[in-house]
Amino acid sequence: MDYDVIIVGLGGMGAASADALAGRGLRVLAVDQFDLGHARGASHGRSRIVRQAYFESPDYIPLLRRAYALWDTFPADCRLRRVGCLMLGPDDSRLVAGATRSAEVWQIPIELLTAAEVTDRFPQFAPGPGDVALFEPDAGFVRPEETVAFLAARARTRGAELMTERVHSWEVTGHGVRVWTPMGAFAADRLVLAAGAWTPALAAALALPIRVERRVQHFFAPARDAARFGPDVMPTFIWNIAPGDTIYGFPADGPDGVKVGFHERGRVVDPGHEQPPASAAEVGQMRAAVADRLPGVAGEVVRSVPCLYALTPDHNFTLGFAPGLEPRVVVAAGFSGHGFKFVPVIGEVVADLVTRGQTDFDLDFLSPARFLAP
Repeated sequence: MDYDVIIVGLGGMGAASADALAGRGLRVLAVDQFDLGHARGASHGRSRIVRQAYFESPDYIPLLRRAYALWDTFPADCRLRRVGCLMLGPDDSRLVAGATRSAEVWQIPIELLTAAEVTDRFPQFAPGPGDVALFEPDAGFVRPEETVAFLAARARTRGAELMTERVHSWEVTGHGVRVWTPMGAFAADRLVLAAGAWTPALAAALALPIRVERRVQHFFAPARDAARFGPDVMPTFIWNIAPGDTIYGFPADGPDGVKVGFHERGRVVDPGHEQPPASAAEVGQMRAAVADRLPGVAGEVVRSVPCLYALTPDHNFTLGFAPGLEPRVVVAAGFSGHGFKFVPVIGEVVADLVTRGQTDFDLDFLSPARFLAP
């Protein structure tokens, strides 16, 4: 075999997998069609929220606890910055009720605040009379570009080979796997598919129900009193502004200003086409959403950056062996929207699956096999 394992994709999950597998002494080839640190996928945009009071499901908490421990071992520019996370909305919303439930199940420290208490403590926010909030002080944000660069560099120092090339097909053979690129074919014992938005096309035979949607990350220079939007006084936030409509954001940390975006609003796109710049309508919708809720935030637009969400029907990850191809092929996909905070632990889990055929974490709720017809 040319390699012990080939990884397709070098965003957050692929870079973490390459790093973890090379760290265990395997011969690793990691391939991405774009240069390292590109802005065509979902591992760019200056910041990602990291939190444990997980409204999506308490089943994620064991993975999150390990991710937290690993973030704290990273270099300073990649480490978790604990500025807190404020989750706002009606008390019966999935966001607030779900985060409260996870906190109760796992005894995660949180504070429950009324709208008036939010405004008193965090004057950057102006919640409505129907809003309440949950504040998680141990939450914060990390830097995606710096993280991917660090993991890829460490993977190289551990012996991994990183290649910029397009993978156009692969197959499981009698002895392992074979991957084809314009440079030729490469053989390995195992294959890891961590190609983000390109996973559906690359793994069409697996029939994974992953759709790709466009989102835009907006950066605003506060219109006034910029200091009160800095990370020393303002937390990250997630805000359920209407049923099925959520915004999120980060304090101003550097020249880009305050970052905000819509979590649900987007349209299905073809990742093979480079995304156009944000339209005036997209910027206008974002400005309108924050105008009354974060007064003073929506000043001059510094920049607006498209990104891609790769989404499963239940919005949970697809992590585990490809059905029928065990133990040759591991799938790590469908993370967009809430996946980057898990990057360090996903690398470990993929390394467990490749080297041991199993992991100590319960992945049943994330198994690719859950999409098979009964």
